[in-house]
Amino acid sequence: MTGWLILGGVAVAVIGVLLAMGVSRGLWTFVLAALTLGAAGYAWQGHPGLPGAPVTHGTIMAEGDAQMVELREQMFGKLTYERPYFLAADALVRKGSTESAVKLMLAAVRHQPQTASLWTWLGMVYIEHDEGDLSPPARLAFERAITLAPDHSGPQFFYGVALIRANRFKAARPHWARALALCSPEATFCDGIRQRLVLLDRFIMLSEEASGHE
Repeated sequence: MTGWLILGGVAVAVIGVLLAMGVSRGLWTFVLAALTLGAAGYAWQGHPGLPGAPVTHGTIMAEGDAQMVELREQMFGKLTYERPYFLAADALVRKGSTESAVKLMLAAVRHQPQTASLWTWLGMVYIEHDEGDLSPPARLAFERAITLAPDHSGPQFFYGVALIRANRFKAARPHWARALALCSPEATFCDGIRQRLVLLDRFIMLSEEASGHE
C-alpha cells in the first residue's frame, strides 16, 4: 500500500510540473505513458507470485506522429532530397508494414550513404519494426548518423527518443543533453528539446525517489 501511495505522489508531482510549465498535450502523453509503464512494473514486482503481463513496446512511449514529423522537419528541413523517403516510410509504418518501411530506408541509405538524416530515420523505423526494442541494427544506424553529423542535434535527439521507447530513460538523457548543446540560437526546435529534457530529468528523479522508498 505504501508503494502505491508513493507512486501516486510521483504522479501528482509530475502532473504539477506539467501544469506549471504549460507544456503541450503531446508531452503529457509522453510523461503519463511513462508513469503508466512504471505502475505496471510496480504491480508486477509487487506480486512475485503472479505471472507478469507482457509490456507493449513501440509507440507506447511516442509523443505522436505529428510532433515527431514536425521535429524531424525542423531539424532536417522540409525541402530536401530525403523527405520523400521519410513520408513513404511514415505511411508504411502507419499501415503496419514496418518490414517494408525498413527495406525502404535501407535502400535510401544505400543510395545516399553519407546522409545522416536517412540513417537517423532508419534507426527510428527499426524501433517501430522491433516494437520498441533497440536492436543492434537500430543502434548501428543511430551511431552511423552521429558519426556522419557529429555537430547536428537531430541524430542525438532521435537516438534519445529511441532509448526512451526502449525504456532506457537514463541512457537517453546524455543524448538529449548533447542535442540541446548542439542547438544554434536561432533553431526553432531548441525549446522543445529543453522542455523534454526538463521533464525527463524530473521523471528520472521522481522514479529514483519512489524506488528508494519501496
